[in-house]
Amino acid sequence: MDCSKIKEINGIDHVGDVPSAKKGIVDFLSGEDRFKDSVPKETLNSYKKGREIAVEIENILNGDQRAY
Repeated sequence: MDCSKIKEINGIDHVGDVPSAKKGIVDFLSGEDRFKDSVPKETLNSYKKGREIAVEIENILNGDQRAY
């Protein structure tokens, strides 16, 4: 996989609260909202940004699978 694509993910360097963004990524990729309730309201935007990043990562990975 071309890792340079990861650097191009929109907003990856502007997530705000990193722990909340990580929880958003994990929740999206697992298909469950296990961590959403543990995210403080003031960092909920970071959680949402994490979910957006996870969508883009999944799209990159799916694109790479189609290449094989």
